[in-house]
Amino acid sequence: MLLLFLLSLVLSVISDPNVPPFCEKCNCVNDDNNQLQVTCTKDISSYIFDKSFWINQNESKSYSYTKIKIQNSPILELKSQFPDSNLIELSLSNNSIVRIGNDVFSNLQNMQLLDLSYNNIEILHPDTFDGQYLEGDWRPLKSLIKLYLAHNKIHTLDKDIFEHTSRIEVLSLSHNPLKILDQATAIAITSLVFLKDLDLSYTGLASLPAGFLHTPKYLIFLDLSGNRFREVPETLGDAHSLETLYFNNNPIVNLTSKNGFPEIPTLKYLHFSSMPNLVNISKASLSKLVNLTEFYCYNNPKLSNIDREAISSRRDGAEYKTWPPIKKLFLQNNKLASIDMEIILNWKDLDALDLTENAWTCECENQWMIDELMPIYLQLDEDKAKALKCEAPIEMASLTLYDIYQKQTTMRCLDLYGHRPERDGVLLVGILAGVLITIPLILFIIYAYQRHWFGLFDSSPAAFSRQFYKRTVSSEDGYL
Repeated sequence: MLLLFLLSLVLSVISDPNVPPFCEKCNCVNDDNNQLQVTCTKDISSYIFDKSFWINQNESKSYSYTKIKIQNSPILELKSQFPDSNLIELSLSNNSIVRIGNDVFSNLQNMQLLDLSYNNIEILHPDTFDGQYLEGDWRPLKSLIKLYLAHNKIHTLDKDIFEHTSRIEVLSLSHNPLKILDQATAIAITSLVFLKDLDLSYTGLASLPAGFLHTPKYLIFLDLSGNRFREVPETLGDAHSLETLYFNNNPIVNLTSKNGFPEIPTLKYLHFSSMPNLVNISKASLSKLVNLTEFYCYNNPKLSNIDREAISSRRDGAEYKTWPPIKKLFLQNNKLASIDMEIILNWKDLDALDLTENAWTCECENQWMIDELMPIYLQLDEDKAKALKCEAPIEMASLTLYDIYQKQTTMRCLDLYGHRPERDGVLLVGILAGVLITIPLILFIIYAYQRHWFGLFDSSPAAFSRQFYKRTVSSEDGYL
C-alpha cells in the first residue's frame, strides 16, 4: 500500500499542470521572491520556442521565470519568436547559433540581460533586436540594458543594429575579429548614448576612430586589452566620464609623452599589465592622469625602467610638481632593478602595494627602500614586504631587503664608472696565480743559466766539445 501511495504521489507531481515544463527537463531553483531560475545544460533545442514551456495553458499566464540559461544545445538558428514572458535574464551562450531572425526577442519586454556569447554569429540583421510598437517610440526592446556578444565571428555591425535598443548600458564585443572599427560599426556603438560599459578586448584593433568617445558621455568603463595598439589612442581624451581603463596586453615598447596617455581628468583606475614588449615608462607619459588613484602595472617581463617623473607633472611656470592621489600601486613581476622615491608623492598614503618578483639591486640607489619604504611596507603588507629579494650584486643575491633592514646595513655605491669588483674576482685570482707561478720559474731559469746545468746555457768551446763527445756512439770494445 505504501508503495502504491508513493507511486501515485510521484505521478501526481509529474502530471501537475502548474509545474513548468522547463523544470521537468532542466534544473530549476526558486529565488528569494519565489521566482524560477532555470539552467539547461543539455539539448532542449526542440522545445525552446514551444509556448507550453513558457505559458501556463490552464491559467493563461506566463510561468514565473526570471532567469533562463540554455547551454550545449545545437541551436543553429533562432527563427521563431520567444513566447510572452516576464523573463529578466536570458542566456543563450555556448550553443551553436549562427543566425538570428527578426523580432525573435520582441515578446520579452522585461528582459534586461541578453547573453549571446560563445556562438558562431557572424552577421546581425538590423531588426534582430526589434521590439514591440509603442506610441512615440520605434518598436523598442524597452528593458534591455546588458548585451553580451563576446566570442563570436562578428566583423562589422550594421549602423542601425541598436536602433531598437537605445537604452543599452553594457555592451561586450570582446573576442570578435573586428580588426578595425569601420564607419558603420562606429556609428552603431556611438548611437548608444546611455552606454556605461564597453568591452572591445581581443578584437584585433590597432586604432580608434577620431571622436569615437565623444558621444557616449556616460561611459565609465572601457576595456581595450589584447589588441594591437602601439600607442595610446588620442580619442581617449574625448571621454567625458571614463573612470576605469583596461589597456593590458598591447605591443607598446616605450611609453613616452608623445604616445602616452592624453588628459583624462576623470580616470581613476588604470590597468597596464601583461605588456609583452614594454621596456620603459618615460617622463610625463602618465602625468596627464591627474586623478589616478589605482595603477596596475604588473607581469611585464621586459619592463626595467619607470622614470621618476612618469606620473608627476609640472605645469608651465609652476615651481612645484604635482602628483595624482594614488592609493593602490601594483608593480609586481616586472624587471625593475630600482625605483625612485619620488615616483609618487607620499608612500604613507597607500592602501595597497606590491613590488614583489622584481630584479631589485641592493645598492645605495635603493637605500631609501630600506630606510623609508620598508617600515611603511611592513605595516601595509608584512608578507610582501619580507618577500623583496636582492638580485644584485652577486654577493647579496641570497638576501632580502628585509634582511638588510634588520641588520641596519648601509648598501654600497658603485664607483664613478659603475665598476663591479666582484665580477673581476676570477680574473684577479688568475692573475695572482700566474704571478706566483711565473716568478719562481724565472728565478729557476736564471739559476740554471748561471750554473750551466746540462750545458743548455753554456756556449763556450769546452762546453761544445763536451756535448760533442757525449753524443758519440761507442763500439763494442769502447773504441770507434
